[in-house]
Amino acid sequence: MTRARLFFVALTCASYARCSSPESPMPTRAPPVSSPTPSPPTAFSAFTTLTGGSVMAFPPGDRLVALHARSATWWEGDAAVTALLPGLAVDGARWSADGRLWVGLGALDLAARAWTPAPALQIWNQRQKPVSAAAGMTDDRVALVLGPPPQLVDRPTVKRTLELVIAARDGKPRTRLALEPGMPPALAASADRVLIGGADTRLVDLDGNPVAGPAGLPESPSRVAFGAGVFAVTGHAGEVTLIRPSDGGVIATWQPAAPAIDAVPIDHGVLAIDRQGTVRVGCVAGAAIRATAEARAGDHGMRIQRVGDRVVISDGSANPVRWATFTNPCR
Repeated sequence: MTRARLFFVALTCASYARCSSPESPMPTRAPPVSSPTPSPPTAFSAFTTLTGGSVMAFPPGDRLVALHARSATWWEGDAAVTALLPGLAVDGARWSADGRLWVGLGALDLAARAWTPAPALQIWNQRQKPVSAAAGMTDDRVALVLGPPPQLVDRPTVKRTLELVIAARDGKPRTRLALEPGMPPALAASADRVLIGGADTRLVDLDGNPVAGPAGLPESPSRVAFGAGVFAVTGHAGEVTLIRPSDGGVIATWQPAAPAIDAVPIDHGVLAIDRQGTVRVGCVAGAAIRATAEARAGDHGMRIQRVGDRVVISDGSANPVRWATFTNPCR
């Protein structure tokens, strides 16, 4: 075989081997797997309805008690326990260090299942100017509004004068301040400030000195509350305003999707309920409040409160008290 033919045969075999040996396929790159977006935390569990109770207010704290002018109801397991009250102003009730609940001019002892008047404070239980609002400030101090109750203000024989009294638990007054005559105002108190929510809303200190208002504060609010270090004011148009106690400055305002009928402050935000029974959480964002979560809690919302790790509401049903576990989404 000639050299030329040998070269041709070698070249042909090499080409055939290269063509007959398939190249390894390029690896197929798997599409990237995206991590699932974490779901936002659920602010509310399902609401549970309790049997019994009549509600005009829920005191803040760790124990759930439903207060009405004529009764207080709490629950031992699923059983409702009721103690009679003698027609008290129940907004502003406050737990004391000894575990009793100060309501009006006395204290409710849950263990004894009875409300007992505080003898030293009965000096303010006046027939002509009864206590129309009361707010516990500390274990040693209470703020009172003296004047006719709302159902009597239109009677011609009833004096319409109103007075704020800040008294020690021994009955001695520290402050007596005349208020504008008319309907008894909404009242809320911290340890050293009292918010008087009326036609001329005012914030005063322990000596009755003005801290803020009426200019700059909401007029004629329907509800006021203190909690988490701030005041919450619910206006008649359903707007909610958070107020700083130290100087009365407005922290933030909120107009919920539906007008609020009641609201209470929480850390960095506010809880509100509307007339349709929807509970909403608003978180402070600068000078505004941003709606963060909501849940349907009842059929006709009336009152709302933060009690321990629960949100508690009342509605217009025969068993008005409902609660859900609450996780605060505001940071």
